[in-house]
Amino acid sequence: MNTSPRIRTDTILLTAGLLLIGYLLGHVLLLVFAALLLAVGLDGLARAIARRLPVSRGWALVGVTLCLTALMVGAMGLSTVRLIQQMGMVGERVAEFAQRLHAWLSDLGAMDLVEDGSFGLAGSVGDLAGTAMTWGMTAFGALSSLALILVLALFLVVNPDLYRRGAVILVPPDRRGLGEDTLSAIARALRWWFLGQIASMALLGMTVGLGLFMLGIDLWLALAVLTALLTFVPFLGPLIATVPIVAVGFAEGTETGLIVLAGYIVIQTIEGNIITPMIQQQAVDLAPALLIAMQVFLSLIFGLTGLMLAAPLTIVAMVAVQKLWVEHMLGENLG
Repeated sequence: MNTSPRIRTDTILLTAGLLLIGYLLGHVLLLVFAALLLAVGLDGLARAIARRLPVSRGWALVGVTLCLTALMVGAMGLSTVRLIQQMGMVGERVAEFAQRLHAWLSDLGAMDLVEDGSFGLAGSVGDLAGTAMTWGMTAFGALSSLALILVLALFLVVNPDLYRRGAVILVPPDRRGLGEDTLSAIARALRWWFLGQIASMALLGMTVGLGLFMLGIDLWLALAVLTALLTFVPFLGPLIATVPIVAVGFAEGTETGLIVLAGYIVIQTIEGNIITPMIQQQAVDLAPALLIAMQVFLSLIFGLTGLMLAAPLTIVAMVAVQKLWVEHMLGENLG
């Protein structure tokens, strides 16, 4: 008679304790998850190469790691100084654009409707642009966290079966088959999502950079890198990237600004509605409203790191719910 309330109380206390530990160690856990996500992506690339070429997964992994390292070191060595200079100039152009927009709206009398003497559109646009610049520079400059993620990811990807067995052994023996199946489904979804985001980042970064270069905009490199970095965050990232791109475009002239805005809309539409769905059709179909809600929630708690990892964390939660609750408990197979 007294067993059920005690079990419910223990369950509530255990859940509350886990949530508290997750909150206190949230940033560390997010870094570990980022390393796990990178390891899954590298493992996917290595396995794909090993299936198509007469090499083992180990040698394919070595080749992928060396190629990516050489590409990153070469790109940073050739353009780091110029990129840092251009990032600062992008911030100045955005501030100038906000001031010009404020003055133009003031001449039209529109500012009387949106400001009360202490807050105005220029401040709001400036804050948004400043936030975008901060996110871009933080993603670019967090070298210590990046190094930790890279080292941890390499350890994970060298022998993933070791860590997989360690996770499954924590599950009761009669449920280990379900645990294996769930981990496999999560890894598969994360792998496709990761590859899709990398393809989106490369596509948007290169197309934006090439388009701005052809228009003769000097800051094309910084804007291309910033766009690629922000594209890692689905939905919100490309929208945020619009601010500096359009601001720099209009700083060059009204006609140039309109061309830049129209071109970015076209590129983003093609990428978001055709290319990304084709790449990520094997991953979980994320509902935009759910993803944006998770991005806002996690960014409020864990800041930029939570925002960047909101999408893959949502994928993990959705796959776990589908496998453990919908399929196992309810007996419904969603395919």
